[in-house]
Amino acid sequence: MKLILLIVLLTFLGISKSQVCNHDCSRIGIDYLCGKTVRNGREIRCTYKNPCEMDLYACQQREEWKKETTGRCTRNSEECRR
Repeated sequence: MKLILLIVLLTFLGISKSQVCNHDCSRIGIDYLCGKTVRNGREIRCTYKNPCEMDLYACQQREEWKKETTGRCTRNSEECRR
């Protein structure tokens, strides 16, 4: 009985920590922005079509992205080529 309760508890914790990334950015217009994150101690900058697209990518990668500037980045990092 204790084993079953433990399994149920662990399953519940796993589900509650999982992330669902189902943003629909298709209806949002283009409003370019330069987003920034830090990955392995290195700053990464990528241009996104709009904040929704950046938030979707952040969710999928499980990273925190912040808007750095309005408009395209001066230079995109190599990691942006997805």
